[in-house]
Amino acid sequence: MKRVLAITWKEWRQTIDTPMGYVVAVAFLLASGFFFGNTLFLAGQADMRSYFHMLPLLFMFFIPALTMRLLAEERHSGTFELLATLPVREVEIVAGKYLAVMLQLLLMLVLTLVYPASLSTLGNVDGGAVAASYLGALLLAGVYAAICLFASSLTRNAVVAYVLGFAMLLFFFLIGQASPEFSSAMQDWLTLVNPVDRYQSMTRGVITLGDVIFMLMLALAFTALTKFQLERRKWS
Repeated sequence: MKRVLAITWKEWRQTIDTPMGYVVAVAFLLASGFFFGNTLFLAGQADMRSYFHMLPLLFMFFIPALTMRLLAEERHSGTFELLATLPVREVEIVAGKYLAVMLQLLLMLVLTLVYPASLSTLGNVDGGAVAASYLGALLLAGVYAAICLFASSLTRNAVVAYVLGFAMLLFFFLIGQASPEFSSAMQDWLTLVNPVDRYQSMTRGVITLGDVIFMLMLALAFTALTKFQLERRKWS
């Protein structure tokens, strides 16, 4: 566990020592603030349903930017080979980097709590629905981060890692958009395997143990794939 935390701290320090982390965080807050303000001031709706509806789309653009350098840049610069020679396992490397990304995403979501706080001054806010939506957002961010970390393990180029991660997330997004065109049986199946549909269910205030376990297991599956990819490249 100490080695995992050491890697997490290394990635966190690198984030705050370089402008990239700040740029992504500020851009995310500006974009999310735009959608929130658009609903509040232009549409005249004092709720956060539209904001949470657009959040998966924002994640699709910004999470690959947070993860693209984590493994691709390490391999490109040769520092990953140096890291692999240390007494640290691949699972600890993946866990440390994944935890660092999740801390960044958690901080970004915490900063958006100003939105429901401002709405509470205008009227009654359904605190339970907002809390369920934020839980769903954190779980979806965890799945997306695991997918994009896997994408970063597939290449030495950070830009290519971004494109791969974006394409994978776009695939899940398009599945959700196209599901009404399929048969009822196919729609039910797509709902079961699509994390975005699970998230949308949570934004309606419905949290089930099955949805939470599915999101956690999907994130675990992609982190396991990342570990396998690192091991394969190590011995190839």
